[in-house]
Amino acid sequence: MAKITQLYQTPPHGDSGMDEYKKKLFRHRAGLGARFIICAAVLLAVILGFFIWSRNRTYTGYEVVSSVEHSTTLNTQYAEYNGQLLRYSRDGITCVNSRNEAVWSQTYNMQSPILDICGSTAAVADQQGNEVYVFDSQGLLTQITTLLPIQQISVSSQGVTAVLLNDSSVSWIYLYDSEGNMLAESRCSLDETGQPLSISLSSDGTKLAVSYLQIQDGVAASCIVFYNFSSVGANFVDKIVSSQIYTETLIPRVKYLGSSVCAAVSDQGLIFYEGAEIPEETVTVNVEEDILSVFFGTDKVGIITEGSSGTEGETADTDGASEAAGRYQISIYDTNGKLTLTERTDLKYTQAKFSQNMLILYNDTECEIYSAQGVLKYAGTFDTAISDICKGAGWGRYIVVFSDRTDTIRLK
Repeated sequence: MAKITQLYQTPPHGDSGMDEYKKKLFRHRAGLGARFIICAAVLLAVILGFFIWSRNRTYTGYEVVSSVEHSTTLNTQYAEYNGQLLRYSRDGITCVNSRNEAVWSQTYNMQSPILDICGSTAAVADQQGNEVYVFDSQGLLTQITTLLPIQQISVSSQGVTAVLLNDSSVSWIYLYDSEGNMLAESRCSLDETGQPLSISLSSDGTKLAVSYLQIQDGVAASCIVFYNFSSVGANFVDKIVSSQIYTETLIPRVKYLGSSVCAAVSDQGLIFYEGAEIPEETVTVNVEEDILSVFFGTDKVGIITEGSSGTEGETADTDGASEAAGRYQISIYDTNGKLTLTERTDLKYTQAKFSQNMLILYNDTECEIYSAQGVLKYAGTFDTAISDICKGAGWGRYIVVFSDRTDTIRLK
């Protein structure tokens, strides 16, 4: 007779046997659940520990991962662009990747090139000249020639470009589409509207912020005007949907941070505006000390002042805030005007910038790199004059541009 192998144990008969079986089954399942919870907790602790360690880790040196030699002309400038670099000078502009390979290039002849970038769109113009070149990720998008000298430009992510022009007695603001066709124009004079000091297009190209210098009763004042070029603006005179006058205040800079938030830099601090169609003032940040530098990220504004606190009625709500003494104070604000970070430094910087989520300060040979939490990740020197530094792809990697080479380094 064949032997039958029992694959599953049949629960014993009777109430007591069934209760014992249920208890064993419960203990077995409970043991599996406990082991799963313990393993998950250990894994979570490891991940959390690694996150805290990496966030607070500092570096004392670096190694060169790769180096590419190149030659540049005098006064060559660099700017981060769409995950790559723009190298521009009087002779032309080139988009290069981390291996210093040209993605696209355009030659021109400019005496004083100025650059504006929004997303994957960039525009370069000859300040006090008459040429504007607009590019997307593939290269030249359009070329614009003006009759009057160019003072400023501002470009949107769609290639819409605003150009501020100077005449002997009046100024003009022209708006062009991505093909170089004129969309709108505005005449500006000191007696009527005031003298335009700064312009900025929203990223969607539908709104334009302009800071005007006005003289009222013999006193200097500033007027911030918002134009809307969508169907909403068609219902307003001259497409002006909002304006605000600030007496005894100078506002030399306005900057759109995206499509709905705009920041204005005054001699007294920062002013934030918000509105998808009709921008309105939302918050004012008073700054007691003189503002030495202003730099912008996609969703934040950084200012550097000399001296002590630099802000009135504000405290940093972050673990990275530093109370250490330093010659300069760095203050970072979000789009709601909230102070998110303060740091002190003694570095005699020449450039301050956001690169991805990092804050970078540098001069000819020295640099400091801070995380978004205010941790000083690296402070060191280089043996060659620095042209630019930006965050690279990969953990602790940065791209350092010199006059004769581009190094990709890894902090260690």
